[in-house]
Amino acid sequence: MSRTSRIIVCKEGADEHTITDNFPYSGSWIYCCNCQTFVAWEIGLAGVSVKQCPFCHSSLNPRLYVCDHCAVTMLDFDDQALRKHHTVLNWGMPQPACPACHQFPSSTPKQHLCRVFQVNLATARPACPFCGVKTDEAPLDGTKSIAAKFGAALAEAEARAREAEERRLLAEDAVRKEIELRVRAERKAEEIEKKVTGELSLPPAIRNELVGRESVFAALVEAEAKARSEAEAEQRAHAPSFTEAIERQEAEWRMGVAEARAVGERDTVIGERRRRAEAGTGANGNGLAIAIYAGIAVVLFITLILIIYALISAL
Repeated sequence: MSRTSRIIVCKEGADEHTITDNFPYSGSWIYCCNCQTFVAWEIGLAGVSVKQCPFCHSSLNPRLYVCDHCAVTMLDFDDQALRKHHTVLNWGMPQPACPACHQFPSSTPKQHLCRVFQVNLATARPACPFCGVKTDEAPLDGTKSIAAKFGAALAEAEARAREAEERRLLAEDAVRKEIELRVRAERKAEEIEKKVTGELSLPPAIRNELVGRESVFAALVEAEAKARSEAEAEQRAHAPSFTEAIERQEAEWRMGVAEARAVGERDTVIGERRRRAEAGTGANGNGLAIAIYAGIAVVLFITLILIIYALISAL
């Protein structure tokens, strides 16, 4: 069936024909809540039953609600696996409203045993549109009115409890996802901070030791460059006959510098071994090692000064 505005046209068979031109306020319609299908039907036809949907074949615990505003009858069955857009509660109230006219019942629906369908039917109309029984005086199928009221209240409470439970689960799931995203963001930020700030660099004690070594070797290089410049100046100032003597003195000086470097490297290795052996002593051990290295550096520097002075005096 195709629906344009309120006109319903049936295209089944060879000839198309109009079923109604004022849907859902004229004709007779059944809406299955399980398969969400509107069915146009004639009550007087033989074999017509509301105890089973002709499309989805649902048949478990049928419930009927007749809208008091339009010509649609809601048909609902039990099926816990479906998430329905519309449903009929056990005590007859449609949820959330009529699927056709989208209106709420004008009063609390009342149930009765419909003799035509042999099923409990709920409606806010003063009389059943199918069997004609007045709803205020109609009995239910094998139950008393007090029991029916309790059952209706219990069904409503269960529906509200299920809705609250679903909302709680959705809220917990949202909070859990938010926490997971926050933890991932914090971990990523920590990794980026480690890479930027160079957290994996050397400890302060080793870094200070390397600085001390660099200062010692820088002093040696500076002394060597100074001695070489002085030697060249002396060579230019004196006669060529002194060239051999200067070269010999420069060789002796270089030998002295090599010996000083060897002593410095040997002392450095000894200092490293001593530092590793005394690593458990904490900050005091690190201070002692630094003091030893400083003393060694001073001794080497003084030795280098004395060698250079002796070379210059020999000239």
